[in-house]
Amino acid sequence: MSWRVALALFGLGLVTRLPFATSNLCAPDSVLYARGMESFDPFDQRPQPPGYLWYVLVLRAIDLATHDPNRAMTIVSAIAGAATVALVYLLAARLYDERTARVSALFVLTPVTFWAYGGVAYPYTLLAALTTLCALIFWRVFDPAATRARRGLWLAAASAVWGVAVGFRSDLAIFLAPLWLLAATRVSVATAALSAATVAALTGLWVFASGAADGGLARFLEAVRIQSKFVDDRYSVFGNGPIAIYRNLYELGRFLGRGLYFLIPVVAVTFISAEARRVELRDRWRTAFILTWTLAPLPFYVFIHVGEYGYIFSMLPGLAILAGRGAIALAKGLRMPRTFRWIVATIALANAAIFLVSDTPITARDIARRDRGIDEKIAYLESFDPQTTQIVSAYDAVLASHYLEARLPHGLPPLLGYDPANPGFTTPLACAAHPQTMPCADSSVDVVLWDDLLRAEGPGWQEVRMPHGARLRIAHVPRSSSLRVSEGLGVEIIR
Repeated sequence: MSWRVALALFGLGLVTRLPFATSNLCAPDSVLYARGMESFDPFDQRPQPPGYLWYVLVLRAIDLATHDPNRAMTIVSAIAGAATVALVYLLAARLYDERTARVSALFVLTPVTFWAYGGVAYPYTLLAALTTLCALIFWRVFDPAATRARRGLWLAAASAVWGVAVGFRSDLAIFLAPLWLLAATRVSVATAALSAATVAALTGLWVFASGAADGGLARFLEAVRIQSKFVDDRYSVFGNGPIAIYRNLYELGRFLGRGLYFLIPVVAVTFISAEARRVELRDRWRTAFILTWTLAPLPFYVFIHVGEYGYIFSMLPGLAILAGRGAIALAKGLRMPRTFRWIVATIALANAAIFLVSDTPITARDIARRDRGIDEKIAYLESFDPQTTQIVSAYDAVLASHYLEARLPHGLPPLLGYDPANPGFTTPLACAAHPQTMPCADSSVDVVLWDDLLRAEGPGWQEVRMPHGARLRIAHVPRSSSLRVSEGLGVEIIR
């Protein structure tokens, strides 16, 4: 293990992320974080509960220098992504050897979605960095050369870091609990109890601080309850029955597939290769550690909710290490040791090529299209009269409203935002159907579909392509028409 190599990997991670940093907020949740930076209030979705107070405070501190919430968030994303690469190297070196460490770091440097999220206003690279940092310290508890007292000190330190990490990413309270329990079996009961108290105290500090910032503990806890009920009713097996397992597994498979791509075969080799199993079973504590850490989020993702590509970053560092072990086992199994470098290079370059060259979702081109598309769409709509314009958005309604209101010279046109998961509906375009606070005039209206994913159904739509590939669909129709939104993403004009 070399700290110089770790520092070099951190630098490499940083220089490969910064060129792809976006200029605009990337998603509705990014808008909520920006609002939280202005005024922390999870009850009012500023940001969504539980609020991630420590993360918001770090963003505020960086924003003092950047004066740009998006820039503050992308800086954190890039640093956290680069830190993950270095931390995976350090952890894999302690778990195995230098060769595994370097390969694992390379494998976590180039995954498509992890690379993309290193340049956007999302906190998920921070999830990867924090879980890896905690795992690195937890592993010291399993050091066979350490005395029982020294292992206890390491557990106390790991518990303190974990307790702080929960204030940045509250899901780590669930994901790292099994690893803590495994580590606690290596120390005395008294030490385990003291470490548990440390975690509880630091988690409690975050809860009470969040309550104080949110206008009171009761208000904060009510916000968390409402958000938890929403997730339960919408996504979990408890609110939806067994069908939720299928839906969550489908999403999890999609997110893991795009997150791993060419890492998938070598991860599989780790489990099916006799050589890999033989090596892993030499140290059963190490095997239990890596599997517990990597797979602990699975029950939550399968039975409760896995709502974003970034969710799987809690598992990605561990999967990258397993992929590194699989690449070594594959070369040994082929009895062609010289192929090892070719295997590693092929996987890393293939994943990098998908990110850099492909036009699939969550790649460099896709991120740039969405980012620059915001500016290009707004520039195109500057000449539209708010009184004769109706904008329709689904997934990007919060994002569209944020930028349209801030940048359009004539004010925000009426914006119909809806949730595609809700039943379809029909709404008239007549001025009488609009709230009196919204601008509305004339006998005709331009209906504008903001989201690229919306389906323009029926005749009368004109597609306008932006320079970087984003698009608007526009229909000029009489006010006597109605707008029909089908369940899902279809939008049709009913004349």
